[in-house]
Amino acid sequence: MTLTHAPVATVATPERERPIEGADRVVTLADGRKLGYLESGAPDGTPVLFFHGFGTTRVICPPEGPAVERGIRLIALDRPGIGLSEPLPGRRLVDWPADVAEVADRLKLDRFSIVGWSGGGPYALACAVAMPERVRSVALVSTPAPLAGSNERGYLRRFDKSAVHAAGRAPWVIRLAMWHWGRGQRRDAAGFFDKSVAEMCAADQAVLAEPALRSRMIANSTELYRQGGRGMYDEALVLARPWGFDLAEVSVPVHVWYGARDETVPEGMVRHLAAEIPGAELHVSADEGHHLLYSSWSEILATLD
Repeated sequence: MTLTHAPVATVATPERERPIEGADRVVTLADGRKLGYLESGAPDGTPVLFFHGFGTTRVICPPEGPAVERGIRLIALDRPGIGLSEPLPGRRLVDWPADVAEVADRLKLDRFSIVGWSGGGPYALACAVAMPERVRSVALVSTPAPLAGSNERGYLRRFDKSAVHAAGRAPWVIRLAMWHWGRGQRRDAAGFFDKSVAEMCAADQAVLAEPALRSRMIANSTELYRQGGRGMYDEALVLARPWGFDLAEVSVPVHVWYGARDETVPEGMVRHLAAEIPGAELHVSADEGHHLLYSSWSEILATLD
């Protein structure tokens, strides 16, 4: 496995006034695929891996200031087919820990903690189950619970049930939905972002109004499709299909963070995670939404072992 350096991420748009904090790097894995990541924070600090959410990339990793203050080395990885990382066709959730282990070996990370935001949370749990000897602790932020499985789960919405059905019987429906969703971002990243924010709760609108964060999110819309659209299709299938492990198998310390005004992830999902993961500690912020990752970033980092 080899390590090469790529330039700091930039995007050709007037919205982009300065580069994303940190440095982009690319690891060549044993199977020949390239996997990209963004490193920031304290270079010699305690390692914390950041797993981006569904529809995002490494570039939305929160600002490095709190990480530097706490002596944390932040490593934000792009998943296969997303950003700098090359695709892994047919991938499953349980395939991700092997990629993470290779990167950790190359960076000489014996142990590390993980922050998984939104759709990145399931990937964090997969690593915790596969590598309990290496994962010190996990922070799940605005994370959904498993969609596929028992129909008795009260937290499943009609949309979730439809996604599970399509993933199992008509995956082309998901592929078409991802194509339509991505077309708007490719045509007008800034306009797509502003329209999306206008439909969010007031708490999320306030968070995303910060100019530097807005620029980061617009940059993400461009970076998301660097490898084409297959990555988003694979991401949707992974989350809609069985995860491949039981929540009761998680044995590392887990903190579950949730904003009560979240309109993306239902509260029932988050409470299910907290109830089913042994020893999980639930933190609910009454006035925050799906993007409390940014408003509570320092507090989230403080809970990691």
